[in-house]
Amino acid sequence: MAAIATLTLAACGPTTSTPPPAEETASGGDAHVALYQQPAGFNTLKPGIGGDELIESLHFDTLIGWNLETSDYESRLAESWEVSEDGTKVTFDLIPDLKWSDGEPFTAEDVVFTYNLHANPAATSSTAGFLTNVVGNAEVKAGTADTLSGLVAEDADTVSFSLVTPDATFLGNFLPGAFNFGWILPKHALEDMDPAGMLENEWFREPTAGMGPYVFSKWVSDSQLEFVANPEFRSELKLDRVFASTLTSDAAQAQLQTGELHLSSVPAVDVETVRSIAGITVESAPGAGVLALHTAMDTHPELADPLVRQAMLYAIDRQGIIDEVFHGEGTVVNVLAHGPEWAVPSGLEEYAYDPEKAKELLAEANWDASREVTLEIVPGQKDRDLTLDIVAAQLKAVGMNAVVRQLDAASQTAAIGARDFQLLISGYGNFVVDPSSMNIRLMCGVATNIQAYCNPELDALLTKGLSEPDQAEREKIYAEAQQIVNEEVPMILLSSPTVIFGVSDKLQGFEPRRLLTDAFYSAPNWSITG
Repeated sequence: MAAIATLTLAACGPTTSTPPPAEETASGGDAHVALYQQPAGFNTLKPGIGGDELIESLHFDTLIGWNLETSDYESRLAESWEVSEDGTKVTFDLIPDLKWSDGEPFTAEDVVFTYNLHANPAATSSTAGFLTNVVGNAEVKAGTADTLSGLVAEDADTVSFSLVTPDATFLGNFLPGAFNFGWILPKHALEDMDPAGMLENEWFREPTAGMGPYVFSKWVSDSQLEFVANPEFRSELKLDRVFASTLTSDAAQAQLQTGELHLSSVPAVDVETVRSIAGITVESAPGAGVLALHTAMDTHPELADPLVRQAMLYAIDRQGIIDEVFHGEGTVVNVLAHGPEWAVPSGLEEYAYDPEKAKELLAEANWDASREVTLEIVPGQKDRDLTLDIVAAQLKAVGMNAVVRQLDAASQTAAIGARDFQLLISGYGNFVVDPSSMNIRLMCGVATNIQAYCNPELDALLTKGLSEPDQAEREKIYAEAQQIVNEEVPMILLSSPTVIFGVSDKLQGFEPRRLLTDAFYSAPNWSITG
């Protein structure tokens, strides 16, 4: 994960002046934060969508995190971790004597339970593919074993994962924001429940135990949740409660203005307006994710032809959208894993805006101009709403009958499960740490590959890249892989937007992160002044 520069603010002025008294940080109080998307619940087995991932990050916790200053892993539930010299075993030493919010002990058995549940085919976890390389996974998938033989609670505070082949990137799977995989679940609350019913289990709507800083208390309404300070959290907390409310961009901006809201993501189109609000500071970080359109290729073969997807890229003025909608706050990317720099080879097709080229490719693909193409969106984020309207107009201009369809977050999740979508817009991911970050979105048969894109040649390269220890060889492997991704266009990459937040001066301890779904990462450090 690339580092984000931190800003150091230095006071300046005549040495004879007397500084005003510092505003005292109160112990207790409530923070009010905005959710940019309506959450359906806390089910970490389902595909990660923005609203769900944000509330999960308050209630649950992960073994490790990422420190922006050191650009390295940092402790969360694990106090230390070790990768064996041959790269085939990862061991976590947990912080001893931790407890769940309901007072039950937290142990290595909770970690083992969590990842055996993800591996269980009956649970249909969207991130089961993260465990493909763990010893025993093949047997669990085949039904000849119930649990992963390579996942072991060595004692109450030690858990280890044995891998089939070396994987230098395995630790990264456990970071917050890794598509719901990192959150640890309470064995004592879930072990007696049927894995086959976990996706619809009501426990995940109103969870009773968590390890996060602020745990679920109640749904105040369909669009607002109340979280209370976890009495068993691993460090001292300074707030009593956090209220998380689903708000449109306009509503969030209005509540920042009135002081009702302490934190919200901000569409680039609104940055200058928010910057002008007294008592609000705009903080940002370069984006690590992507904004893209995704096609269910298995159920919509009309969009499975790479020529059609290439045509769409040429038809969309991506830089124009960044300039007009995002006020320049973002970059065009032409491969999913757009970092680190060594992993993006030169000579990739840039798909610069060229409507005539788009028409030629559609003609070559024998595209039927009367066929309706639906662009699906969960509305409420002004920049995404405007983006999709522009995309629809530009696709129409080259002969694609594009229409925008609005749906709520629960319907979006259902549509993904039912494979009932044509061009679904979504922003997600951390694709700048290592090129292997593309695996879970592009490898055949992986649940988080919502396009159902499959290329065995690419799979072979991605698998080889994971276990190759030599950096120069990895660079060659990924140069070939990136060429395939660039040519076949598995998803329509629109941009990597800058992540922007509006922060009340009353909220202390907030740290901007490179992912919107990581916005609450610093919640353990939050306090309210005044």
